[in-house]
Amino acid sequence: MQAKARVALLSSAAALVVLVVFAGFRSILLLVVALAGAVVGTAAGWLVLAHRGPLRWCAAAVAVAVPVVVVVMYARADLLWVVLCSLALWALAVSSGRAALADDARARMPGRPTPAPVRPFLILNPRSGGGKVGTFRIREKAEALGAEVVMLDADHPQDVAALARSAVDRGADLLGVAGGDGTQALVAGVAAERGVPFLVICAGTRNHFAMDLGLDRSDPAACLDALTDGVEMRTDLGRVGDHPFVNNASFGVYAEVVQSPAYRDDKLRTTLGLLPDLLARQSGPRLTVHADGTVIEEPQAVLVSNNVYGRGDAAGLGTRTRLDAGVLGVLGVKVDSAAQAVGILRGTRSGGLTSLTAREVSVDADAPVVSVGIDGEAVELPVPVRCRVEPGVLRVRVPRNRPGNRAGVPMDWTGVRRLALSMGRAALGARPGPRGGPGPGAMAAGERPRRAPRSRIRVDYTGAVYGSMLAASVVVGASTGGNYPRVQLIGLLLCTGVVFWAAHVYAHLFGASLANEPFSWRAVRAVCATERPLVEAAVPPAAAVAISPLLGLGVTGTDWLALAVALCGQVGWAVAGAVRAGAPRRLVALSAVVNLALGAAIVAAKAALSH
Repeated sequence: MQAKARVALLSSAAALVVLVVFAGFRSILLLVVALAGAVVGTAAGWLVLAHRGPLRWCAAAVAVAVPVVVVVMYARADLLWVVLCSLALWALAVSSGRAALADDARARMPGRPTPAPVRPFLILNPRSGGGKVGTFRIREKAEALGAEVVMLDADHPQDVAALARSAVDRGADLLGVAGGDGTQALVAGVAAERGVPFLVICAGTRNHFAMDLGLDRSDPAACLDALTDGVEMRTDLGRVGDHPFVNNASFGVYAEVVQSPAYRDDKLRTTLGLLPDLLARQSGPRLTVHADGTVIEEPQAVLVSNNVYGRGDAAGLGTRTRLDAGVLGVLGVKVDSAAQAVGILRGTRSGGLTSLTAREVSVDADAPVVSVGIDGEAVELPVPVRCRVEPGVLRVRVPRNRPGNRAGVPMDWTGVRRLALSMGRAALGARPGPRGGPGPGAMAAGERPRRAPRSRIRVDYTGAVYGSMLAASVVVGASTGGNYPRVQLIGLLLCTGVVFWAAHVYAHLFGASLANEPFSWRAVRAVCATERPLVEAAVPPAAAVAISPLLGLGVTGTDWLALAVALCGQVGWAVAGAVRAGAPRRLVALSAVVNLALGAAIVAAKAALSH
């Protein structure tokens, strides 16, 4: 995960470098145009949702025209290719960052091995997700693994909770369901009530719960691997009144729309027809939310979630990195104008967006009953409606090997930086074990410390990449000073590497002391050795400068040779680090491409400064 986080940071830096180097001062104009387009587009979108008639159609035309105008402006300024290149690097940064955060989340929610179920019972909805149960032959594969299977019949509705309870009474030791999140929630409630494991088969349309568990939503049949090679996770379960939910319970606009009888037949037209009156509060109850001492007055929409949704995306939603924190997430939206809709772009800092956590939530209204969307299923409940979380009551069985939640992870640059800059604790001696006990690297009492083999010293590949970029920058800076003497350039390269090496060693040791991590002279030597690539990266460019007279190169040729050697080292170290980290070939190739882009930016800077 550390390598992926570092690729994310390098890619984001490359996106910025491409803008600054190739667009110069015009890069500010690019950002201003993009920001203005986002503001106008958001305001137009609000008008589309909140009004009817000619104003809605005019706003829709503006919403469509804004991105077209922005692209045309970029193209007329001959900057479209710069924007596209920067966006591609930014997309790589976000993808790598999300992958790193997903790996980190999985590490913080490990499963524990448990015996395989003997009498699993599965409920399958053949119509869910457009017929995924039949497409992936889930019934046949489940029965081949010894599971008892019940197929639901849409023409004859059945009580899935009653089916699950009856199965446990007959001796079932696992309950599973292939269907939407609403059906999963009902069976999960029974599994928690009876204390048996719960199996999710992601055969629904969206399967948010499966995504947050890290399951492969593109292959529902892979979820059946949990029956033979699975691990068990303890997760929380939400309840609104007596109804369980695994994802969320929604109040206000969404719940009222879903409650409409016409919604199932024509979702888009029904939504557009109901939204103006709901947003203007001309229909629907007026809500009041109480959450652990906080009151949200008259929000148009309220979302109460089982654990907290990530805040890295614009809306504050997306996915949950934890399902066992024992809290409810509460999100209230209150928007009365296009200006407030634009303010939502600021995320949780917006006055129209309230985000908090609570153990219990009460939703009251000026009507005797309110509509509630429980994991997408519409119900009506008497007020006040009370929501609560039941920590750790759900035993979820998942496959041992699962891809992890990647695409849906909201971007959190603070978390990515933390992962990218985290130091290998092995380099500072013994790692603390659980509850402060000795870790696997601790020495027994009276044991003499042994010298670590050289092959086990951790290499800081990121430091080597950074050192190569630093050497290239030194060469570019020296070349702008005219005929820089070779001997002085060699000394400048080596001295710069040593100075930055010393700074990194100091930073690591100072950070360890702040974290109260014990370290000895052996640990200091380990850190010094770990940061050594910062100096080593400066040696090849310095050697190139030294041998340049033998190649008959002048000052300019020497500069270009040293720059080329530094950039080749940068790409080589990046690829070596990705391979050593066990990254797949795709990520190794992406790492090489990112560093090539960074190298191209440095070369472009030298060419520009030389003229």
